[in-house]
Amino acid sequence: MDNRSLKIAMIGSKGIPALFGGIEKHVEEISTRLASRGHSVTVYGRAPFSSSGIHGGVTVKVLPSVSTKNLDTASNSLISSIAAFFGDYDIVHFHGIGPSIFCWIPVRPGSKTVCTVHALDYRQSKWGEKAKKILMLGEKRAVTKADAAVAVSRLMAGELSRKYGKDVRYIPNGATLGQSYGFGEAAGLGIEPGGYILSVGRFIVERGFDTLIKAFDRLESDLKLVIAGDARFEEECAARIKAMAGDRVLLPGYVAGNKIEELYAHCTFYVLPSLVEGLPISLIEAMSHSRPVLISDIPENLEVAGGIAESFRAGDSEDLLRAMKRILSLSPEELAGMGEAGRRKVETEYDWDRIAVSLEDLYRELLS
Repeated sequence: MDNRSLKIAMIGSKGIPALFGGIEKHVEEISTRLASRGHSVTVYGRAPFSSSGIHGGVTVKVLPSVSTKNLDTASNSLISSIAAFFGDYDIVHFHGIGPSIFCWIPVRPGSKTVCTVHALDYRQSKWGEKAKKILMLGEKRAVTKADAAVAVSRLMAGELSRKYGKDVRYIPNGATLGQSYGFGEAAGLGIEPGGYILSVGRFIVERGFDTLIKAFDRLESDLKLVIAGDARFEEECAARIKAMAGDRVLLPGYVAGNKIEELYAHCTFYVLPSLVEGLPISLIEAMSHSRPVLISDIPENLEVAGGIAESFRAGDSEDLLRAMKRILSLSPEELAGMGEAGRRKVETEYDWDRIAVSLEDLYRELLS
């Protein structure tokens, strides 16, 4: 197989370094690893989330967008696709079903396109009927028009393969195994190691943070609840979550770098109350730090942590309260066992280094 250095473009993320979402984290982790393996990697992004320059050996190019909920990602992906056509890349890799609508644009002789489906976004309530139809078109083009389609969960890969009668590769999200972290930056939130429950994600209806806050308000405990995240173009949902938060609930906004690693490493347990997911990176990251995890029982969460995590009925605050009481009743040895089982699962299946190699192998297979 040809071992030459490849020229790769990635389209669909806000850019890197990742400060906001799962796609951005995925793109940062794989692009920097591919660059370290000798490839020339360009990530197209947009303001105000990133700026042009070099990050981790990756060239970041910020291009314009129409900054509205429906047009921000789409407009930037269109402009980036046109730029990629003139960039003469070996591989143009689209991330997300929305951006994949444009996967036909940068096709040139000798180049190949790859589309990764991170989530079935049309299941989110924030999109109107017209937007959902466009996202469904993006899904169809990702699977049927690109040279290769990838899904980050086995569940989605199987579902899309059956739906379109075409092979969809399974290459998951991942995490870097958590190391030993102090508690410096996180202490500024007014919390102590082991003194809080953690949840991370965008403030959208499908994350289920309202269910979490309702259950936590009824939990008799000295613990605090930290929900790290916020929202853009979802001001109504964010305002509702912030209005629900009592004195024991801390909302530090988006958190990245050492601070988020410290929060993962020292939480009593991590909870993911989602109603809809793709393959949740935040859950994998919590598991990488050997933390016990509590999840809603949707199939995507169970794919990652079924048999390891405590679970509850999605959207049911009463059952979530029961599950929180249950996990807090476990002995230190039982909690440590849950954490170590999760870490082993990350090590064997969700390692970013192996994920980057899998993508590199796919690229070379297409080009050969």
